[in-house]
Amino acid sequence: MFFSKLLVAQQVDTNDLLKSTDTSIVEVVEQKRPDGTVVQAFVVDGDTTYSYTFSPVRIVAVRPYGDVEKDKEFRRLRYHVVKVYPYAKLASAKLNMYNEELTKIKSNRKRRLLLKKREKELKEEFTEVIKKMSVTQGRVLVKLIDRETGESTYDIIKEMRGGFKAFIYQGVARLYSANLKSRYNPQENEEDEMIERIVLLIEEGKI
Repeated sequence: MFFSKLLVAQQVDTNDLLKSTDTSIVEVVEQKRPDGTVVQAFVVDGDTTYSYTFSPVRIVAVRPYGDVEKDKEFRRLRYHVVKVYPYAKLASAKLNMYNEELTKIKSNRKRRLLLKKREKELKEEFTEVIKKMSVTQGRVLVKLIDRETGESTYDIIKEMRGGFKAFIYQGVARLYSANLKSRYNPQENEEDEMIERIVLLIEEGKI
């Protein structure tokens, strides 16, 4: 195995990894793997100890609660999350693209024209899709957009189209039992916690 030298003859104190009781002469070498991870080797008085950092591993159970009703609710919610999650990802990507475009435009007039153009494109692309969504799917989509962007849907609309427009959209959303101002909080909200589990399963390719 080939290692590229990083540091030679560095004075280090005793630690659990090196299993040494005295300060020793240490040679630290590493190998970069094709996947970008790095394997390090510590050579202490001729003895070599390897150190490897694994990628984070997330373990998510498909039936996590062991309660009939909660597992039933989890399965029902899973259906809706799978339906709308791709749209939340797409919304995040488009928002990032719009923000990049706006940073390059200094004129307020040109910014407004661009935003109107993008809004028209979004309506043409997503109006029919959103019309076909159920109340639950609309609520889940609002939460997932927050998860992907770090902003409530209300704040995004307010930034893009102004406070009055956001107020109108918020009023319409409430007719469908949705709240554009609601924030995604899986630590305190039970439904959000279920949504987070489902998203992790999707990202792990288990759904």
